[in-house]
Amino acid sequence: MSVMNLVVKFQQYFFLLVAFLLGSLAPLYGNVFNFVLLAFMMVLFGINGKEMLQNLRGVRWYIRINVAFLIYFSLHTLVVLLKDEPIAPPSFGTFEVLLLNFILVPMYVSTFKNWITPELLKRFLFFFCLGCVLLNIYIFFSLTGTQLFSAPADTLSWIYNMRFGVNRDVLGSKFWLEIQAMIIAIASLASYLLVISVKGWKMKVFCGFMFLMLVLFLSFTVTKSSILGFLTGFLILNVCLFRKFSLRMRYGLIAGLLVCVCGFSLLTDLAMYEKRIQEIEAEIQSVRSGEYRGATIVPRVAFIRESFRHLDEFSVWGLGVCTKHRIKAWYESSDLNIANYNNVNNAFLQYWITGGIFGLALVLFLFVAPVYRMIRRKKFSSLIFAMLIVFFTVSNTCVTLSWANSRLFMLLFLAMFCFYGDLFVRLEDFSEDKSVFDESSI
Repeated sequence: MSVMNLVVKFQQYFFLLVAFLLGSLAPLYGNVFNFVLLAFMMVLFGINGKEMLQNLRGVRWYIRINVAFLIYFSLHTLVVLLKDEPIAPPSFGTFEVLLLNFILVPMYVSTFKNWITPELLKRFLFFFCLGCVLLNIYIFFSLTGTQLFSAPADTLSWIYNMRFGVNRDVLGSKFWLEIQAMIIAIASLASYLLVISVKGWKMKVFCGFMFLMLVLFLSFTVTKSSILGFLTGFLILNVCLFRKFSLRMRYGLIAGLLVCVCGFSLLTDLAMYEKRIQEIEAEIQSVRSGEYRGATIVPRVAFIRESFRHLDEFSVWGLGVCTKHRIKAWYESSDLNIANYNNVNNAFLQYWITGGIFGLALVLFLFVAPVYRMIRRKKFSSLIFAMLIVFFTVSNTCVTLSWANSRLFMLLFLAMFCFYGDLFVRLEDFSEDKSVFDESSI
């Protein structure tokens, strides 16, 4: 085997390792994982720098937009520091995040170009789902111990009431519930497509098991945004795929969905969901009455309203490195009962406040670019649409692109959607040769 073939094999194995880590350890140690990618990119550049630069030229328009924002942010910071009295104390550490995530991640994704195939992409999704399942099994048993085997009903009721442990330390790192739920929702959609696309009953059963486990874990979180995003994406995925199915596959899909609905109606704690609905109704009424009391809808609405009271401060240029302390001052002086919270809970608004119209444009670009590429090429992937809906929904309820345990994960998938949309489309082409989707390919 030649040296170049060894390099390609190494890249492919690292690609699959990254997939597994994205579902398991990478969300827990996002900043550390940045340096793993950086080390890999340096090794790859030393081995085959010419090919790497060629691949980068093919996606230079995507990376240039991120670089342009970094340059703007640098100039903005320089202006702030040269002022005698900045609007709030500067908070640093932002440049490393932009450099290691918004530039490094798309550069890494561009290296797939010469060797990624639908088969490898399917294996990537498989290992990503596997990592997510294993991590959440660990979390479940770390919370409940062996009580599931001695008192299953009480254990499930407790885990729903605890909302899967809410925000907690996992393996020495803080894991936010919203991010955990978002990753589970993405993995659920991916595993569902694998159930349909793989050949061989063993792999179908295993992927089906992963799908059921992931949906069950998602229900444990009782997280509205991720569950709503998953249900919407799941509906779109089924509507789009249903049109491509044979009559036999359609009957099988309907039967499988009925079994899932019946099974989860028995396992899901519906009383907890009814309680959450009542809480939401009460909080909506609280907002209407101007009291702003609650911890779900209320703080999110209050964050947005309080931020827009200061629109003149950030609407064009943004607050830059002063964002953190300035937002904190807004909330502490607010009459909307949000002093105990420390973020705006909206990724789009967060980047608008930080980078002005340039920051908002950057985040919108990340979401719009994959859709634009699909429209331009007239090749549409329902899986990409479904996952984008999850990302978009959750990003409107928390600052997904500001947290280390979600930023890298999202940017990698968004870049893959944009660069390799055609391969996602081919995953949904069930007329392809069986060898692409047989169980031996996993």
